[in-house]
Amino acid sequence: MRINKNTLQRLMIILGTVCIIVSCSLIAGLFHLGDEAAVGIFSLAATLVGTVFIAIELKNSQVVTCCDMLIDQNNYFHDNEHLMKVYSVLEEPPAKSDSPEGWQDIQSTDIACYCTFFENLYLLYRNKIAKIEDLDDLFGYRFFIFVNNPYVQEHHILPTSSSYNEIFRLYAAWSKYRRHQGAHIPRAEYAFSTSYLDGEYYLHDLSNLRQDAPEAVQLNGSTFQVRRLGFKDIADILRVQQRACDQLPDPTLFYPLSREEIIESLHLDMLWGAFAQEGELAAFALFVGCRQTERNLGKDAGVPWNEAFTFDVVVSDPAWRGFGLQKLFIDKAIAEAKEAGAKAVLATVSPQNSFSLDNFLSKGFAVIKTGLNKYAGLERSLMAFRL
Repeated sequence: MRINKNTLQRLMIILGTVCIIVSCSLIAGLFHLGDEAAVGIFSLAATLVGTVFIAIELKNSQVVTCCDMLIDQNNYFHDNEHLMKVYSVLEEPPAKSDSPEGWQDIQSTDIACYCTFFENLYLLYRNKIAKIEDLDDLFGYRFFIFVNNPYVQEHHILPTSSSYNEIFRLYAAWSKYRRHQGAHIPRAEYAFSTSYLDGEYYLHDLSNLRQDAPEAVQLNGSTFQVRRLGFKDIADILRVQQRACDQLPDPTLFYPLSREEIIESLHLDMLWGAFAQEGELAAFALFVGCRQTERNLGKDAGVPWNEAFTFDVVVSDPAWRGFGLQKLFIDKAIAEAKEAGAKAVLATVSPQNSFSLDNFLSKGFAVIKTGLNKYAGLERSLMAFRL
């Protein structure tokens, strides 16, 4: 005969009760206690046994309730049309699941439904009804292939990230658990970093930033639309950067931005892009604002971080070089720095990059330091424009 865990616990309690009663009888007889004292001992023993029994029953009841809730959530997931539509795309190969074409039949309400499902799981975790380890076996894969999908990040979660703070808090706890267990995190190449989660960068989204209409600019006979870039432009930013890197005569001339740095700056700094008439991103520039970060060049220039505005990078698609786009972005950086109340605009240039060096000098920058080691040990000249 097989005895389950709960039945065994009850048998142990009954056996313990018998032992306590026998012990109490022996104590009462051994010390010749009166009836009143003996009754008191038996009452105390019964109270202790009853308390233990109730505690065990409550614990068992809580475990059963948690399991029932998770099973119900799992069944709901598979029965929900919105959730399964999203899940079916996520299960496709990256060539489809990461592209706009793969998501063309998915509505924003489907994505919202998927997010809400995991926000509900976070409430179970936050209120100590379920542990991460309880959630992991059933829902871990479905969670990480969603939040670590680049298209989902760039087009749905990040643009209004402050609305999904429960998703990010669940992500922080869940990824920490998996790292501690040495477990695999699906699509880890697109995972949010610990610094991103600890710094709660997701509380700063584009819905709270200035979104001016594009400005038409004439340069060398061509018209460019200049505007602030957002999370939906990440794929284009990376594409232009890769094209530029592929055609560099010397790879040390430019240190490429990581996707993580781009996301951080879209939250906290500013990226500007110039689009050709066909809607193609021709060039972009990234400015790091007056904030305390290693990416702020104030420390290198001896300028307080809250007075230093950093021209971090400018990249032009090889097909659009020679149109004066770098000079356009230098002017834009100076204007933004003045608006931010900065005292200096700082930039680094490779000593071998005479083209960029001349562009900065023509706009009033001066070289204030040479032989600076930056970006994994690359040699750079430090330039400044005093405001």
